[in-house]
Amino acid sequence: MSDAPSPLISRRAMIVGGVCAAASVIANSRRPDEPLRMAPANADLKKLIPTKIGDWTFESVGGLVLPPEDQLKAGVYSKLLTRYYGAPNSEPIMLLIAYSGQQDGMLQVHRPEVCYPAAGYQLDENYIKPIDMGGGLTVPTHFIAARSNTRHEQMIYWTRIGNAFPERWYQQHLAVAEENLKGRVPDGVLVRISTAAPTDERAMMLLEKFVNELQTQLSPVARRILFGDAGVKKA
Repeated sequence: MSDAPSPLISRRAMIVGGVCAAASVIANSRRPDEPLRMAPANADLKKLIPTKIGDWTFESVGGLVLPPEDQLKAGVYSKLLTRYYGAPNSEPIMLLIAYSGQQDGMLQVHRPEVCYPAAGYQLDENYIKPIDMGGGLTVPTHFIAARSNTRHEQMIYWTRIGNAFPERWYQQHLAVAEENLKGRVPDGVLVRISTAAPTDERAMMLLEKFVNELQTQLSPVARRILFGDAGVKKA
């Protein structure tokens, strides 16, 4: 059986690549210089994100799968929050919020599809799971189940670039290009919430419960950082 890619897949890849390249060229020609920042310069994620969320209480900053150390040192993220939340009668929850004040077309928001395999995990599940974030806002999160030799971890995550929630890498490029065409350089954030439950079904129940508790406790400033203007206007 031939391993050559089908004409349909090749044609689709060429079209997507061409659209991204054209958008980038046009956007760069506009030389955007107006920043689009959802986070105030003095915003402190440690103060904005509650230390107690529902049944879960902040215990430590360790225990999370992180991007390679060299990327963190390179200043990819201007604000980074990692938290391990424990609960007396439930599995723990790990929260990561990585904020970048400028998205310039490079994929600086590090996606778990790259981060976890680099840490030795195999991805068993990966699909879009829309979740109600309150105030009439539904965000297309990714649900991922990742497995290593010693651990099975499930997570949801989403990325926000400007006011867009791109689901794929090429949509991240297009989101940047669209803001560039308006003369703006957008910011971006990745929010990852994970657990280690015995089944994916229980994991999703816990993750949705945590998200529901979290979004009800967020200030307008925190909601704008995580969800953009839509998170505040509809709250």
